[in-house]
Amino acid sequence: MNKDKSHPFDDIRKLVAELPIGDLDAAKSVDDKLQHTLSGLQPLGRLDQAVSWLARWQSTDKPSLSKPLVSVFIGAHQVARYILDTDPIEGARARINSLSSGSASVRGIAGAESAFFKVFEMGIEAPAADMRIEPSLTERDCAAAIAYGMEVVAEDCDIIVIGCAGFGSATAAAGISRGLFGGTASFWAGGDGSHAARHIEAVEMAATTHKDILDDPLEILRCFGGRDIAGMVGAILAARHQKIPVLLDGYAVCAAAAVLHALNPDALDHCIAAHITVEPAHGALLDRIGMKPLLDLGIGIGDGSGAALSLGLLRAAAAGAREL
Repeated sequence: MNKDKSHPFDDIRKLVAELPIGDLDAAKSVDDKLQHTLSGLQPLGRLDQAVSWLARWQSTDKPSLSKPLVSVFIGAHQVARYILDTDPIEGARARINSLSSGSASVRGIAGAESAFFKVFEMGIEAPAADMRIEPSLTERDCAAAIAYGMEVVAEDCDIIVIGCAGFGSATAAAGISRGLFGGTASFWAGGDGSHAARHIEAVEMAATTHKDILDDPLEILRCFGGRDIAGMVGAILAARHQKIPVLLDGYAVCAAAAVLHALNPDALDHCIAAHITVEPAHGALLDRIGMKPLLDLGIGIGDGSGAALSLGLLRAAAAGAREL
């Protein structure tokens, strides 16, 4: 008798293949109004596209940002021990403490924007394995992290900011980017920091270890990513099925988004790149997934700060469009 041979990723693939398209009529209504107001002088400039985008996913020709959520994902990656000579569990704990009760600008920005702020702790007591020598996660653990990340939509919100403060996440993101798009480890992991050489070497070693799985985006996620990046994949995917617009923050967040883009080029239609960080390869990654950032403020962190700052800009643009 044939037994069911389904795999944990099967449901994820089905969700990525069957995506709602949003309210195109609402988007067209807003776009027509903006394009024909004031003799086509484009009073909102490039922001007219962002307002139309909001209309599409909020299913209204009068979009607004009344219930924003700023969500920050934190995981721990064993590869960080090699690169930083630091216990990844302790490093991730410190970041959680900083975001929860210590010094974290993103928390203050979220408060200033009247946004609900939530930290998603992604199993830091069980760090992702060292991607240099073995897969970061099993397929089951990766699928479970994706499913947990999908809980972000349980919050009552009308737009979601996604940030990442994982310990070792930048290296994981570089590994994912190289796995998805090819090129050299130095291109995707390069930089001027004191640990740059080890950062690049870790990505090179991982690319060799996992060279046989590079034709499958979910396997790339599993082998190079950790629970935090997998969780963000789930959050982005769940938001699409709930028709909630998403603002992507830094390099690690966009690496998670790139996994979905590789599975389905239309998977990120509900997302906007809120800003570009100073991470050297962030701009190249945005190019690969066809996104142009709203802001370029020279921000050097991907914890949601830049995307949270863009909330005020989008709220004002939407308010301006309602007056036309």
